[in-house]
Amino acid sequence: MKRSKVMLLGFLAVLFVLISPLSVFGAEEPVTLKVFHTNDMHASIDDFGKMAAFLEAERAKVDHSLYLDAGDVSSGNPVVDLQGGTPIFTLLNAMKLDAMTIGNHEFDYGQEAFQSNKTLSNFPWLSANMTITDSSIPIDGVEPYHIFEFDGVKVGVLGLTEAPPATSPSGIVGLSFDNYLDTVTQYESLRDEVDILIGLNHVGIADDRRIAEATDFFDVIVGGHSHTQLDTPEMVNGTAIVQSGSNARNIGMLTLIFDSETKELTVEGSLQPVEALDDEVVDNEVQALVDGFNDASEELLSEVLGQTNTGLSREDRWMGDVQLGNMITDALRNFANTDIAITNNGGIRASIDPGDITAGDVFTVDPFGNVVTIVEMTGSELKEIIAYSYHRSLEDYGPQIDLQTSGLTYTIYTDEEGLYADSDLFVEGESIDLEATYSIATNNFIVEGGDGYNFSAATMIQEDAGLVTSALIQYIQETTEAEGAVDYDMTENRIQVKAQEETAPVEPEAPTEPEQPEQPVEEETPAEETDDSAIEEETESDEESGESTVEEETSEEGERLPDTATLTMNLLLIGTLLIGGSVFVIKKKGVE
Repeated sequence: MKRSKVMLLGFLAVLFVLISPLSVFGAEEPVTLKVFHTNDMHASIDDFGKMAAFLEAERAKVDHSLYLDAGDVSSGNPVVDLQGGTPIFTLLNAMKLDAMTIGNHEFDYGQEAFQSNKTLSNFPWLSANMTITDSSIPIDGVEPYHIFEFDGVKVGVLGLTEAPPATSPSGIVGLSFDNYLDTVTQYESLRDEVDILIGLNHVGIADDRRIAEATDFFDVIVGGHSHTQLDTPEMVNGTAIVQSGSNARNIGMLTLIFDSETKELTVEGSLQPVEALDDEVVDNEVQALVDGFNDASEELLSEVLGQTNTGLSREDRWMGDVQLGNMITDALRNFANTDIAITNNGGIRASIDPGDITAGDVFTVDPFGNVVTIVEMTGSELKEIIAYSYHRSLEDYGPQIDLQTSGLTYTIYTDEEGLYADSDLFVEGESIDLEATYSIATNNFIVEGGDGYNFSAATMIQEDAGLVTSALIQYIQETTEAEGAVDYDMTENRIQVKAQEETAPVEPEAPTEPEQPEQPVEEETPAEETDDSAIEEETESDEESGESTVEEETSEEGERLPDTATLTMNLLLIGTLLIGGSVFVIKKKGVE
């Protein structure tokens, strides 16, 4: 027995000598993970066939990969919106999405559709800061984070949702959304459970930067909500922040190399413009699904409602009145027969080009399924609404116009810092009577408190006077019948911003009443499904009607979301050759 032990010990000694060089000279290889990412696709499914083919081919080239989406896959395409979002989640299943954070527009279709779409999905919906406060609502729990493992390296993905989400208030009843930094503190123990921690955030680039600056929590933030196109990762306090733009224009690509011994993480990132992908190389299964969904809606959406020679642009709406804003509010005032109509900029989702105006155009402009709400307010109360609107997005985007109007014109006077100082309001060309009561047509989103608007002082006249899309369809048909086309000047100076010291303008002439045709065309009502829809540029707030009002940020000057060239990278163990893109090396983090 003693001899056996000696022999065993001798064998082990020899074995140790033989393998010890491997431990010295053959250290464990770093683990490489390829992360593909998208955000704010807003149901833009037409290029999914070639996107799926690209993702499949690229993922086949590497041992370890993830495909993540940072939210707002919903709202923005009537083909998807008329079916309550089902097409987009069916397609993302086929594209093998690994995880998605919950964006504000995921609530646009209503809570039952939210739950149905979540159940349909083969991937987790993440949100660490969302809590169910009323167990009677049809939404069940969501995962705060998900942990993936590759060759022993644990990768945590934690989701953050805009707090509160810019969507119809009815979509988030019974839910609460915690402060981002408080949520990070709540989950600080996760930092020690994983080797790499990714924040899959739908909070916007400004808050992503604040989180990175204030904490030492995430290694990488895959962001969304602000529609920001970052060509390469932006480093903030040792955290790499990426975002791919919006509307499926780009596929983000990250290469993460983790060294288990040094705990160093190397990050390289770039964008693949979808437009540059070969149109002939598609995933047949995904393309067949896209074609089927488009064909099913073609007859409804292709119906021509009217004409426009000038086009109806929404551009520069944050600076003043615009063609499309004037048309929408004229349509609401005509539909509801009120003194005034107002609508929020976030709910104006797309421009209409010159030529035929189709039902598809209308549902793209207003994909939220909002209804026309009629209230009465005093001139003083309305002035408070106008004052709030100018500073609504002050913290993130600065002062800007947020309400388009009909029957009401207004001038905002700013102080030397560009902030709201006072305003002049005119109704039918006459200075507003602060004590008088005015009837106002708008949408249910802002009356219910969307985007922080407070209509608690208003008297409700009619909560649901019909769909906003019905008002638009009726106005387009009637105006085309009466005048031949729906045409507007680029601006009618219904809204102006002036420095306080400037002389107040002469009272404007009374705005022209929306013209009624002698023989109005019978009103056409859109499909029932739209009642549950609510959408984006960000819900309806800016992003939408409950929307945010922010212009999309881009890493380049000029247009909001320019296309970016794809960058290919090669990382070497000793030295790094970088062709385009950027490489960053960061240490494993801990929460202080």
